[in-house]
Amino acid sequence: MAQAGRILVVDDSEIVLMRIRVELSSAGYDVVTTTQLVGTARHLRGCDLVIIDLHMPGLDGSQIVSSLRSAVPAGEAPPLFYLYTTDAAAGRRYAELGFDGVFGKKGDLLALTPQVQAALRLRKLSLMSRPKERAT
Repeated sequence: MAQAGRILVVDDSEIVLMRIRVELSSAGYDVVTTTQLVGTARHLRGCDLVIIDLHMPGLDGSQIVSSLRSAVPAGEAPPLFYLYTTDAAAGRRYAELGFDGVFGKKGDLLALTPQVQAALRLRKLSLMSRPKERAT
C-alpha cells in the first residue's frame, strides 16, 4: 500500500541519494532526488517534504532552503523542509537555519523512514487545522 507523500531529497552524494531513494520508495513514497542546486525548484510542485543536506558545495543547506521557500508555487501549501545531518550542533540550530525540523543520524536508513512518516503526519495535521479558503 502506497504512502501519501512526495519527497524531494537534495544532497551532493549520489550514493546517499540512491540509498534514500531505495529506502523511501520501498516504503511507498514518490521520491525525487537531485545533486543539482540550479533548477531544483521545478521539483517543488506537489511536494510534501524536502530533505536537504547541510554541507553542499557552493551553498549550504540554509541557503538552499531559503531559495526553495521563495520558489514554492503561489497558492500551494509549502512542503516541510527538513535538515538531514550528522552534525549535532547544526541539528540543534535547525530552526535558526530556516528548517522546519531535523532528521539526525544521517545514513541510518532504519531511522529515516519512521522520521519521515512522523513529519508527514505532522504536516497532514497542520494542513487539516488550517482555515479553509472561502469562494466569493
